[in-house]
Amino acid sequence: MKIFLLTFTIFFTLGCSNYELTFQNNKGKNLNDLKGKWTVINYWADWCPPCIKEIPELHDLNNNNPNIRVFLFNFDRLEGEELDEQLLKFNIELPALLTDPKSYFPIITPDALPVSYLINPKLKLSKVLKGPQTESSILEAIQLIE
Repeated sequence: MKIFLLTFTIFFTLGCSNYELTFQNNKGKNLNDLKGKWTVINYWADWCPPCIKEIPELHDLNNNNPNIRVFLFNFDRLEGEELDEQLLKFNIELPALLTDPKSYFPIITPDALPVSYLINPKLKLSKVLKGPQTESSILEAIQLIE
């Protein structure tokens, strides 16, 4: 009986885990809310010219494709006012993820930027795209996976 209660408690606790993603100037989103759509997590930094160059493409990808969500994760882990300044400087309107994606996905911190991680609708890492991407290149990568 004790084993049953212990097992039940563990599974109940895991089932009720929050899995909350936090964003700059935003309350957050539960990881389970991402199911059913493709998610792109892009690592970027202000000192990376290719990163800055691809931001308009990422905006287009996010705005033109309702089945895809794009989140940015700052490689230097900027937060607060510092991150706000960067987002404003580069006209970034995409959600800036503060939660380290490695907390939920088998992501390795890249050694070069930019890098985009494609998370499928079942919340599984499906592909790593290294180097600057375009809306078309990411859509093509997703189509090859599907």
